[in-house]
Amino acid sequence: MASQENLQRDFDLIVIGSGSAGIHAAIQAAKIHKHVCIIERDPQRIGGSWIHTGTLPSKTLREGLAAIHSLNEHVGKHWVHRLVHDLQRGRLFEHAHQVSIQEELILREYIKENRIEMLQGIGTLENQNAVRVLSNTGSKILSTDFIFIATGSRPDRPEHIPFDGWRVIDSDDVFNLETIPKSMVIYGAGVIGCEYACIFAAMGVDLTLVHGRESILQYCDQEIVKELQSFMQNLGVKFKLGTRISQMNVEGSQVKISLAQETIECDVMFWASGRNPVTENLGLEKMAIPYDKNRAILVNENFQTPIPNIYAGGDAIGPPALAATASQHGRFVACHMFGTNLGNFPKDYPIGIYTIPECSMVGLTEEALIREGREYVVGRASYKEVARSIIGGQTHGLLKMLIDKKTHQILGIHIVGDDACNLVHIGLAFMTKNGHAQDFINMVFNYPTLAEAYRIAAFNGLNKIFPDGVIKGPPFERRKNAYSSIR
Repeated sequence: MASQENLQRDFDLIVIGSGSAGIHAAIQAAKIHKHVCIIERDPQRIGGSWIHTGTLPSKTLREGLAAIHSLNEHVGKHWVHRLVHDLQRGRLFEHAHQVSIQEELILREYIKENRIEMLQGIGTLENQNAVRVLSNTGSKILSTDFIFIATGSRPDRPEHIPFDGWRVIDSDDVFNLETIPKSMVIYGAGVIGCEYACIFAAMGVDLTLVHGRESILQYCDQEIVKELQSFMQNLGVKFKLGTRISQMNVEGSQVKISLAQETIECDVMFWASGRNPVTENLGLEKMAIPYDKNRAILVNENFQTPIPNIYAGGDAIGPPALAATASQHGRFVACHMFGTNLGNFPKDYPIGIYTIPECSMVGLTEEALIREGREYVVGRASYKEVARSIIGGQTHGLLKMLIDKKTHQILGIHIVGDDACNLVHIGLAFMTKNGHAQDFINMVFNYPTLAEAYRIAAFNGLNKIFPDGVIKGPPFERRKNAYSSIR
């Protein structure tokens, strides 16, 4: 009898889940001529929350509303209010739906081009080299050399919250709303809560954001957060922070929400207290694969479980739970499986928050530098100082640069304002190459552009290191592939 190692495998790689991590792992493996299968419980809708209920549709909705409000400085509040008043739910939501369909068609074309097999069903681990597929037509076992768990996440749904899909909802229910509500309460001030607070406030909804802690987006640089919160208040968001919901009752078409000091009535209650990995019924217990209290699978730096040929990535392993990092998880995993060394997964990656205006960051926060006892200076560029912002009427914003006081290297970039999620990549590129603040000063930026804010912030920070106004290059012995210094 042949040993298990010598048995003919059905596949080189089986991917469980077709979200951002799963799709990119499958494509990368197929590119290096591996036989790949994706198991998806709903093959009529591939792409998971990334394509259908989360990233793409919500950002599409936000884009249209941000564009309307950006006209304020050009045509005045009267016309913006008229546009918002005349908004039709169908047109807004249909465009988001069409974007999802278009992106899914692109994914299907990639799958076809790369000869990746798609199987409908629920994948469970049979052993370290086999996956059982349960479908409407029965059950079968497929053998494989490698397995990648990329099952994504779903909104947190506490049992005591009376979800019904139209009065009490979560982020999966948003695009099923038949009308734009007049009033809404969102519980949760993380990324999802803040993004949707801006979206619905921009629609003219009477919006209240409730959160149990005293600040929103607690993992972000708090100076940037305070700026963002001010902008959100100008948009119409009301904040009830440091308070929790003690009781919630659905009465007819209204929801009554009791807080510590008051009761709020609204048309829709939106629960946005985070997302949980979808990792139940995978056979993790059977394979002794560990997970944390939220069922996020525990992996090493190469995204391997304790069983070396079984990997996991994307939302299935918990934070940061971003479509951007998930796609890189997939590519990294496929290369690692089949012997292509990509080195370590990037320690610096951007986080984008699609509020109105956008908020994005990479690297350490000022709070983290203080905790670590690092010596640093802060360079700031207000959008009011940037000609392109004045031209576009988007003068509310801040680019904050954290600079090592000794080496002058960039330790963190934090931005709130128009196009922040694009602008942050300039800072990311410099940090990846161990860039210094002087490099921004030496560069020639197109004028007028928002990117010029980097030069302004670098000057602002370095002037604190060189108070005599003569800015020198970074310490020579510490420079690595740096550009020439200012003379």
